[in-house]
Amino acid sequence: MLKKILSEKSILIFILFIAVFLRFSSLAVFMYKNDITISENGMSAYPLGDDSQIYYNTAKNLVEGKGYSITTTEIYRELPVFFKPTGIPNTYYQNYYPPVYSVFLSILYRLFGTSILVYAIPQIILGGATCYLAYFIARTAFSSKIGLLACFLLAIYHPLIWWTSYIRAETLFIFLLLLTIVFLMKAVQKNLDLKYIIFSGIALGMSCLCRAVVLYLPIFIVSYFVILLFKKDKKRLFLGTAVFLLTFCVTLAPWSYRNHKIFKTYSVTSSDAWATFYGCNVPAADLPFFDLYEINFNYVPAEIALLEGEKAASIAFVKDRPLTYAKLCLKRFIAFWGPITKKPSLIKKVVDTFIYIIVFPMAFYGFYKSKWWTGFKSAPTLLITVILYYTVLHSLVGVDDALIYRYPIIPLICIFSAYGYYAYFTRIGHRPTLINTEKT
Repeated sequence: MLKKILSEKSILIFILFIAVFLRFSSLAVFMYKNDITISENGMSAYPLGDDSQIYYNTAKNLVEGKGYSITTTEIYRELPVFFKPTGIPNTYYQNYYPPVYSVFLSILYRLFGTSILVYAIPQIILGGATCYLAYFIARTAFSSKIGLLACFLLAIYHPLIWWTSYIRAETLFIFLLLLTIVFLMKAVQKNLDLKYIIFSGIALGMSCLCRAVVLYLPIFIVSYFVILLFKKDKKRLFLGTAVFLLTFCVTLAPWSYRNHKIFKTYSVTSSDAWATFYGCNVPAADLPFFDLYEINFNYVPAEIALLEGEKAASIAFVKDRPLTYAKLCLKRFIAFWGPITKKPSLIKKVVDTFIYIIVFPMAFYGFYKSKWWTGFKSAPTLLITVILYYTVLHSLVGVDDALIYRYPIIPLICIFSAYGYYAYFTRIGHRPTLINTEKT
């Protein structure tokens, strides 16, 4: 009887129950804190102009047949490039955010109405499913015990628990990103099997249409393929890489075509793709959501931005102040891998530091003990590839003051943390499972 209770399947089910229970509890706290009833949509929790307001507004317009647009009574002196009039009063086509999350919301709203539970319950389920995917990935890369521990760490990781209550794309995006990793691992196990390569390309494309931050991840994935197969099977490497990139691009094509038709630009992000870089690097942008880490200097390329655009101003900044930009990159790197930034409240700093101490130090130990660099043939190398991409991207571009940009790699951090705990307490030089790249 005890053996049955302690079986891997039973433990996994119990952990997933904990994950779902904590997320439902978080939703109850979120509703109580913001005085939201079950019949309300939850918009009172967000300030005007918040990302959640934009997602909700766009989803509502999709339900009402107004297209991918937002309705606003705010009067713009000069209409932003990512807005364009639709012909409906106060309603504008937008490509400020890619479409998957708003479409996801619109389907739920069309079927069930706009109660807060309509989006929150599916996101809680996605949160639990994400924990299961972390278990599956860790089991494949290492072992079942490490998979269970990784699943548990992710189940109790409170920032991600809290985030499922918000109308934000991260919960859906993280699920899609982990699904991409699952398909990639399957593909590599079968020597770049084309079926799983196609699935991974579609999943990554959908991830990009949820959060465009992974737009350049295929470059790192292709590099990973080259490391694995260049000396073993160049023909298979070329075919698999070509199919992966083609599938990824085809998935993005309808959105790019829509943007070109409306905004006259092929884009999977906004029409002003340099806005984030400009806002996170040039003090003249003065965005309140990002921290320039107290590098103070007198450089205001506002005239360049006004006359030539934010891209020209950003490039001018890097050329004119290369050492300053390098310092920003270094400080962002430290912040990205640190426990907190300076802006959140004291309570949030304490809570975030607590979970950081539980997860991150052992993840660093797990990076080392996994020996993922030995031969570059193991599953952990794929996880490191994604972690490396995120680290490089956000060091070069920007880190938000709440470290939300780090959330997508938290499941991978939990996997390496679980391996670190296992390696430390068992004192066994466990080697990660090698992905078999032999032809099948």
